Amino acid sequence: MPNTKTKDEKDLNEKEEIKKQEEILDKEKQEEIAEELIEKEKKSYHSETFKKIEKQVKDSLKQQKTDDALKNITLGALFLWSSDIHYECFEDKVILRFRIDWILVDIFELSHLEYKYILERLKYSSNLKLNITDVPQDWKYEIKLEHKKIDIRVSTLPTKYWENIVSRILDASRAIIDFEELWFFWTTKRMIEKAIKKRNWMILVTGPTGSGKTTTLYTTIAKLNTRDRKIITLEDPIEYELSGIVQSEVDEKKWFTYQKWLKALLRQDPDVIMVGEIRDYETLNIATSASLTGHLVLSTLHTKSAAETLDRIINMWLPPYILASALDIIIAQRLVRKICPHCKKEKIKTKEEEALVKSMMVEIGMWELLIKSIKLYEWEGCEKCNFSWYKGRVWIYEIINFSPKIRKLIRKWSSTSKIIEEARKWDLITMKEDWILKAIKGYTTIIEVLRVV
Repeated sequence: MPNTKTKDEKDLNEKEEIKKQEEILDKEKQEEIAEELIEKEKKSYHSETFKKIEKQVKDSLKQQKTDDALKNITLGALFLWSSDIHYECFEDKVILRFRIDWILVDIFELSHLEYKYILERLKYSSNLKLNITDVPQDWKYEIKLEHKKIDIRVSTLPTKYWENIVSRILDASRAIIDFEELWFFWTTKRMIEKAIKKRNWMILVTGPTGSGKTTTLYTTIAKLNTRDRKIITLEDPIEYELSGIVQSEVDEKKWFTYQKWLKALLRQDPDVIMVGEIRDYETLNIATSASLTGHLVLSTLHTKSAAETLDRIINMWLPPYILASALDIIIAQRLVRKICPHCKKEKIKTKEEEALVKSMMVEIGMWELLIKSIKLYEWEGCEKCNFSWYKGRVWIYEIINFSPKIRKLIRKWSSTSKIIEEARKWDLITMKEDWILKAIKGYTTIIEVLRVV
């Protein structure tokens, strides 16, 4: 009898192992399909606009009008909704690239002589030292258009072949948008609106570099900007000028650190405080203390998700009882590319695509949704999207609103998984769910979700 039982157990274990292997194979198959779809959808940006910018720049350089050449590059980047201009040096050429919708795009090539003229003009405009080529430098310059001025932040990096330059375009009209355009679903929008109406507490916007944290922060501050409130910001550096708001700048070289500046700022009787970024325990401690003493504090933190934010804060040795009493809401976010509305059309799904969509629906607990009702799109490409299929970007969120039960769990040093489980009962939509829901609605694509994940 014992031997028979042992044999049955072995058979059962073997069956379970086979089942697990099948699941692994299914997952591998899903990943394989996903990789194939991403590879298939890769498109190189190209446009007649690129050629026009190249002609204007090179004509200006031939006439030795370096100021016009630099202005044409900047205006071209603005026209194409680029956030950064990259000058990349190689042995035989220099490539000019724009970051469009967070994707680096080759615009045209420059000879070393042509680049020399632009480099000198860039340094001169940015008050950088022309004779220093072996040390990184950074500063900024501005260009004036008809109704506004735009700051360009310049950073140089000595490389094997020359000095690489990256110019960040700081256009306040693009960074501060209407609150309604932040792509919140109605449940998450309701959470945010309730949070910013409070007189104290702390709101954290989190995500990696390039996830749109600054836009979310500035847009929220702009919504709060009324004459009955005093709003003071502490930034490093001040990226955009905000009318009616007191803005101060950290200067680490002069020992004007976040901690020292924040202490001084609290004596200015603010109602709302925006701290550009929380980098260490001291800044976190002062910011949370401010939220506990009657101030609404908004800030950012570099983490991947709302759950990781909790871990990061606890790892910075902030006591859980202070965290539970100070923090009100965490907004974790990403940016994905938006489908070009001018050239998109619905496509017939392949069996592989249906299987992939079905697996994603099961993963987020929406298996009851009919797969046939989920649309996928294809494009012909057009000049408006530079034949990339995408134009503009969509915000994706994961928001934790701290309920009394969540605060209780934090005070008890509960695990992040338990806190997330409780948050699910309070309208938490995970980032992946938000991605997929926005893909289903046709704002972005399933493939774009897979690329960014």
